Amino acid sequence: MLARRTTAFVRTGVLAATGAALTALCTGTSSAGTNGQQIHFRDQRGDVYSVSLSGTNQNGESVSHCFDTPGPDNYLSGWWWKDDLTITWYPSAGCDGTAIEPSPEVFTIPPSQPSDWYLITDK
Repeated sequence: MLARRTTAFVRTGVLAATGAALTALCTGTSSAGTNGQQIHFRDQRGDVYSVSLSGTNQNGESVSHCFDTPGPDNYLSGWWWKDDLTITWYPSAGCDGTAIEPSPEVFTIPPSQPSDWYLITDK
């Protein structure tokens, strides 16, 4: 009886692992890379604690969002951008306070590229 339970347990574990692997493979990357990019913001100056992004998303809609940027490398995930993207730098979290110069800046984000991430730095 113990051998049957162990075998059933092992089969269940293998099936669960296989299902998880297939889900990961089928899900693949989101639309970033082929119809918009996620932004990798690098704070080279060390004085930007949030950024406001305004532009066109992967669906062609005009959208805006504020992201806190607590470190030197910030991956602003979950939002995909393409074409002209306006970025405003802020010295505090929550896009609060007076914008840091030179701000706002406009970047042209390619709809397609090999990576899901488009690097933007504050100069």
